[in-house]
Amino acid sequence: MGTNPLHTAAKGLMRINSLIFHIERLFVAIIMYGLVAVLFINVLFRFVLFIPSAWADELARYTFTWLVLLGSSVAMYNWEHIDINLIDTIVAKLIKDDQPRYERIMELIKKFAVICTLIFLVYLFVVYGQYLQTIRRLGTMSMFLGCSLLVPMSAIYICTGLMIFHGVCYLIIPANIRKEVAGN
Repeated sequence: MGTNPLHTAAKGLMRINSLIFHIERLFVAIIMYGLVAVLFINVLFRFVLFIPSAWADELARYTFTWLVLLGSSVAMYNWEHIDINLIDTIVAKLIKDDQPRYERIMELIKKFAVICTLIFLVYLFVVYGQYLQTIRRLGTMSMFLGCSLLVPMSAIYICTGLMIFHGVCYLIIPANIRKEVAGN
C-alpha cells in the first residue's frame, strides 16, 4: 500500500511549522531573560547609582517589542490568542445534541477567523515592508544604541511573516496531522 503524497507533504510542512515554533519559543525565553537583565541594570543605574541610562530604556523598549510580537507568533501557532466564546455559546445552543455538527461548524468559524486574520496580516506585511524600505533608504539610526532602526523595527515585519506562515499551515494542514506532529 503506497503512501499519499499530500499526507506526506502535509506532515513535512507541519514538521517545519513545529520546528519554527520551537525556535520561536527559545527566542521568547532568551528575550525575556534579556529584558529582565536590562531592566535590572536600568533600575540599578537609576535608583542605586543615580545615573540615568538612556541606552537601557531604549534597549528595554526594543526588547519588549520583539518579545510581544514573537509571543504573538507563538500564540498563532497554538491558536491561543484571546478568544471570545460568544459564538461558541450561540452555536452550542442552536445545535443542542449534535456534537459532530457543532465541531464542524466551529471548525469552519475558526477557519473563517484565520482567513480574516491572514488578510489583515498580509496587508500589514506589505504596507510595513514599504515603511521599512523608507527607513533603510534614509539610514535612520537609534538615538542611544547607535544601531540601525531596521533592527528593532523589523520585529513587526518578521513576526508578521511568521504569523502568516502559522496561519496558512493552520488552514491547509488537516487537524489530525497537526495533532500528530505537534504531539511528537
